[in-house]
Amino acid sequence: MTRLLALALVFALLGGAGIAARAADDPARTVASTAGEKLEAAYVYPSRAREAATLLRRNAAAGAYDGLGGEALATRLTADIRTIQHDKHVNLRYSAEVNPPDTPDNATPSPAQRAAQVQRARQGGYGLARVAHLPGNVGYIDVRAFPGASEELNQVFDSAANAVAFSDAVVLDLRRNHGGSPDSIARLLSHFLPPKTHLNDFVGRGDGEPPISESTFTEAVPGPVITAPLYVLISNETFSGGEECAYDVQGLKRGTLIGATTGGGANPGGTRRIDDHFSIFIPTERARNPITKTNWEGAGVKPDIDVARDRALTTAYAMAIDAKLRDTSLNPGARAAYTQLRTKLDTMTDAEVFAL
Repeated sequence: MTRLLALALVFALLGGAGIAARAADDPARTVASTAGEKLEAAYVYPSRAREAATLLRRNAAAGAYDGLGGEALATRLTADIRTIQHDKHVNLRYSAEVNPPDTPDNATPSPAQRAAQVQRARQGGYGLARVAHLPGNVGYIDVRAFPGASEELNQVFDSAANAVAFSDAVVLDLRRNHGGSPDSIARLLSHFLPPKTHLNDFVGRGDGEPPISESTFTEAVPGPVITAPLYVLISNETFSGGEECAYDVQGLKRGTLIGATTGGGANPGGTRRIDDHFSIFIPTERARNPITKTNWEGAGVKPDIDVARDRALTTAYAMAIDAKLRDTSLNPGARAAYTQLRTKLDTMTDAEVFAL
């Protein structure tokens, strides 16, 4: 009996060791460890990167991620990193397709990569969703993204801006804009500001106050510089480059922001490959506005007029019509028409506005 008990104990110990070995080999632990290494190598704030990497390694060693995979693992790791960094740009992603190899920072895209970028931008309309002319000579531009700058993008943005260039007021809708290239933002705002207006600075990696690594300015563009009142619509969905565009306008006092506080992501970066199916977006720079000397990270861009997102357009439109009604030279027929329109706006939906 004693011998049988001893043998049972040996088998139990060997089995436990096998289970422990299998746990240590759990692929989720490797993904967590590699994500930490990527953060330590590139994240804009080195001290926060070290803290986040330490947390991931500690959790992995404790088996916190064992058995997780796919989207569930990506979501869990992202949430854990954000408890340290509080950066909404940091994001682990899972892809069922095999991830492409990493490309060096600032590497020139290959012809195939450029062709793919152009195709994606074209399919997305270069971020442009709608250009409209509303009764009362109010222009409207809905921009959902700021794709990488290119000659084609310049033509699209220039055409959209010039289509509303002679409006008495312009509404720029960024409520569904998730961001993109600072150079593309500068191209659009070049139609609303004088050339060489300083829009934004970016500083590189470091915990203190690193020097400026790059800056964006407006440029001379085809068509007139638009001087009409500008109303910029924002929402809690507005993020990253969409926020920068709104923040630039607000800092320069070029327009009125209407809607809800934005998402709060001001640190641009790029995607790093972890393995065949996992990657991580890592911010490597931070914005620093030349006027405020700070940015909107974590806090979001706050509107000048705080209203629900589905009331932002009608609020801006009503302000433009109110300005017309204050014009003492307005003829009686036009005044009657604008007064009738104004009485409807408080209850109209966006769709009803576009149907006018």
